[in-house]
Amino acid sequence: MRIPGIFAAAIALAVASSSILPSHAQAPSPRSMEAAQTLFGLLFAHGFVSLNAQAVELAWPGIEAAVRAQKPAVDAATLAQLRREFERIRLARLAEIMKDVPEIYARHLTAEDMRVLAAFYSTATGIKMLQALPRILPEAFALVLPRMQALTGDTQETFIKVLRERGILH
Repeated sequence: MRIPGIFAAAIALAVASSSILPSHAQAPSPRSMEAAQTLFGLLFAHGFVSLNAQAVELAWPGIEAAVRAQKPAVDAATLAQLRREFERIRLARLAEIMKDVPEIYARHLTAEDMRVLAAFYSTATGIKMLQALPRILPEAFALVLPRMQALTGDTQETFIKVLRERGILH
């Protein structure tokens, strides 16, 4: 691999990973963890419950078809009960895999910051925002994710030009 290729690979890695690498800040205080749990509980109750319901809505037709394939005479009441059970199981698993997220909040925000945010999310405007987020996030990700590869390439190309302009790379 030529030197510019090594730089390009390093830049690509830096751009791609810069937003996903974990912070190595010190462990949060019990007070911060309590505030983080409260804030996350609010966010989870509104946002993640709604996102889970949307995911179930998308997945359920296929699940129902599979159930009907196994038992064609299954009645509507049983299907409704199974759907509620599927949604409950999925939400419980989501809560389990996200159980450590409050610690991340506590590492990056003060206890007071989190109390202020929790107070905001308890207002009418905050609740409206939490209700809108499950509709906003999929649209935002659909818009941004296809552009990430171009971002990486453009960043590499532009930064290599900077390195050449400064005489670091030939």
